[in-house]
Amino acid sequence: MARTTIKDIAKRLNINPSTVSRALRDHPDVSVQLKETIRQLADKMGYKPNHMAINLRRGSSHTIGLIIPEIAPFFFPSVIRAVEEATHEKGYNLLILHSNDSIDREIENAEICANMGVDGILVSLSRQSHDIEHFQELMAAGIPIVFFDKIIPGTHAHKVVMPGFQAASLAIEKLLSDHPGSKKVTGFFADSRMSITEDRLQGFRKTMESHGRHIDDSDIVYTDTPESAKQKLIECWNSENRPDAIFAMSDEILSGIIQAVYELGIRIPEDLHLVAISDGQLPLYVPFPIAFVRTSGYELGLAAAGLLFQLIMKMPIVPDTHFLEVELVSNGR
Repeated sequence: MARTTIKDIAKRLNINPSTVSRALRDHPDVSVQLKETIRQLADKMGYKPNHMAINLRRGSSHTIGLIIPEIAPFFFPSVIRAVEEATHEKGYNLLILHSNDSIDREIENAEICANMGVDGILVSLSRQSHDIEHFQELMAAGIPIVFFDKIIPGTHAHKVVMPGFQAASLAIEKLLSDHPGSKKVTGFFADSRMSITEDRLQGFRKTMESHGRHIDDSDIVYTDTPESAKQKLIECWNSENRPDAIFAMSDEILSGIIQAVYELGIRIPEDLHLVAISDGQLPLYVPFPIAFVRTSGYELGLAAAGLLFQLIMKMPIVPDTHFLEVELVSNGR
């Protein structure tokens, strides 16, 4: 008989798995009445907390879980390659799970890791994740977890991230140094709910302001996909106040901007100056130079995996945020 999961309970009650997870941990966001309903149904369905199954397993599975929010052409393939190499070197297997930026899928993935008896988990959180409550049960059971890239700032957990503020600041300093005559610099950013967006946006704002550049709403563009980034640049370019310089906070956004550049016949750098935060591969495949700050997914994956294996070996490391170094590539080559 299949083991009852949080998702099974949620389906019976027609509520989100995240609500069930919170209720079973006595989270104050869930009403007392709903908590009792969930607990009664959980008992009736024979639900057993994940940590019980974990504590009952014998020995080590020699498997690492990797939970990522998306399978995209940029960044995460480099992360996966690094983690796979690190796990293979240690004689471990790698279980890759995809949340599709859904909190419900993320909770389901956490349960899969528990049921598989993984020895540790690497997690890049979904856009819908506002806390790490759904991982607390695993952490309490002694399963090491390292959060990377997309994290919840301020949480008591092991985290490995790129210094987004510093990366954006370096990029804007380079742009304004090389092209001081740029009058309108527009920043293209991803989902505003993500911690990496907030960090890079603050770096953009503070550095622009330190150069006496006023930032208004038209200088900030939010876009989720390359297609959206392409359309947003076309709109900006056809407006009365077109930008003469653009900062792209990621390769995904940069790819859309490059598409619009070709479609509009924009000359780089004669008509428009570009600077970006990039994993470093995309700028190699365009015929014009793009200055960028390299944030390597491969190096991030290695660092996160390295920290996880230290925790698996029971090294006494205090939960903290570990920042990687970033590098300015001035000529885009």
